[in-house]
Amino acid sequence: MADQVSASSSSRPAPDVDVAIVGGGVSGIYSGWRLLTAKPGEGTGASGAATSASAKGARKVVVFEGCDCIGGRLLSARPPGFSNKTTCEIGGMRYVSSQTLVKSLVENVLRLCRYEQVVYNPDTIVYVRGQRFRFSQVQDPAILPYRLDWSESQFVTQNDPSGLIPWAISKILPGVNQFSGDALEKYLREARIDGTPLYEHGFWNLLARTLSPEAYAVARTMIGYDCLGSNANAVDLITEIYNFSPDVKYYLLNEGYESVPWSLQQRFESAGGRVESGAWMAGFTQTTFADGSTGVTLHFRDGRPSVTARAIVLAMPRRSIELLDREGPVLDPAQAPHVPHLLNSVRPIPLYKLFLAYEYPWWNAVAASPSRPLQGRSLADTPARQVYYWPVDPGAATPSTTGAALLMAYNDATNVDFWEGLSGVPCDGPHAAPQGAAAQAAAQHFRKIRPRVRMFEPRARLAAAQNGSASDRPRKNWDDHRAPHQMVMEMHRQIAQMHNVQDAPVPVDAAYMDWSVDPFGGGVHFWNRGYKSWEVLEQMTKPVDDFPCYVCGEAYSTNQTWVEGALQTAEIVLQKHFGLAKPDWVTP
Repeated sequence: MADQVSASSSSRPAPDVDVAIVGGGVSGIYSGWRLLTAKPGEGTGASGAATSASAKGARKVVVFEGCDCIGGRLLSARPPGFSNKTTCEIGGMRYVSSQTLVKSLVENVLRLCRYEQVVYNPDTIVYVRGQRFRFSQVQDPAILPYRLDWSESQFVTQNDPSGLIPWAISKILPGVNQFSGDALEKYLREARIDGTPLYEHGFWNLLARTLSPEAYAVARTMIGYDCLGSNANAVDLITEIYNFSPDVKYYLLNEGYESVPWSLQQRFESAGGRVESGAWMAGFTQTTFADGSTGVTLHFRDGRPSVTARAIVLAMPRRSIELLDREGPVLDPAQAPHVPHLLNSVRPIPLYKLFLAYEYPWWNAVAASPSRPLQGRSLADTPARQVYYWPVDPGAATPSTTGAALLMAYNDATNVDFWEGLSGVPCDGPHAAPQGAAAQAAAQHFRKIRPRVRMFEPRARLAAAQNGSASDRPRKNWDDHRAPHQMVMEMHRQIAQMHNVQDAPVPVDAAYMDWSVDPFGGGVHFWNRGYKSWEVLEQMTKPVDDFPCYVCGEAYSTNQTWVEGALQTAEIVLQKHFGLAKPDWVTP
């Protein structure tokens, strides 16, 4: 290792690029676009890379992406047989009205068409403990198949059972409901329970003090995400819970959420940037340039030549960073013993989505009224968990009761493990050691080498009605994420059972993604208990003080699970370390 470090530190005449960004997700392509479109005079003091480039009047910025296209954990797809109005979100799907960065980017800068997502609907189905009823009935403790205590039953008569979690939080922290936004975060960061700072408590541990096991079970089921009742850092999980307040609005994009990085890529390349796809980085080491400045050498697994840069931005989640070689001033534990502690401050959360296409919306057989077709989401305590009646035409006043239709199954945590068992993928990816075979396995998955199982075959009748070209990006995304036959049929069985429709017609097409596989490791991240996330966030943006390596993305943000978090940490890197000004297009 000493010889390797010495060789990589040899003097180079000049860097190949000013800033190398590794990762073509939202934070990576956004950072590249911001660097190349900064106003004159910005970026002149915080970073050697920014100073040098500014002096020349332009920066040379390259985004290196291991996949054959950018997008990261956003994945917008269109099944054959559906019009160009239909876009499925197999990855991240929405933003909320309270998020200022992504809202401003979408609405003020990119000006992408959006529509409000229907989530809660009194007519949709709740299927728990073998019993079936509608959301309009969930406030009746006599109908709920859970044995709640008296105070819990009284609460439920006036509220959605998912509200039991915020109710329990208010009993643990009586002052919490007085705050919101930044004031809430400050309150939680300073709060103590039994003399111990709140951030050292596990969230589930606290809920157990105030909720009966039955109340905990129904609340977690009704909120839809098992991870929101997990034992992660109480400060950050409470903040996350309050993001789901009843007054926020959820927005989907007409062209798909992936249109955000697609649009940014166009603007980035128009400004002189370059995206190199299929560039699987192995690791990076230190380099010294002829002017005496310290830089970075990037090494790749596919045999392409190394690249030198004045600075490197790792726009990557935890697991992707773990898969890099343990070398250089940042990832070699001998040189930076504190970095593993920083990396381990967050936990990846498994997320899974599967879209099923049908010839017609058979589920409307159990709609409350023929004039009110099902829309929004239904819930179950089976591994299917959340089932969305996906809009085929977002511009329509109400969902169609005839023609091709879509369902989205969405689940997290241990439910993902159930579906992984039907995927044909060996159970050794995201939990294996990051070196050697695991790194190669990650590279194989990233190149879309599919498991050797029988895949679901689309029905020719619907596929023949395809609109658009097979080369279209959303159509390619669908084709690249075909689902195994056994997985599709088991999901169909659970959804038909959930709706009590015995003769539901089988799907005609399907696509899925398990985001727990390498190189992602999880769909989103939560902070582990014991960490002050608001401090580690700042440390992670530049893990080693005297080396030009920066980290951004959703994983190490205080807006985890959202694109907003990816933009939050990108802005910290850009403003604090590259000297850029706060964007003037951000509005409340």
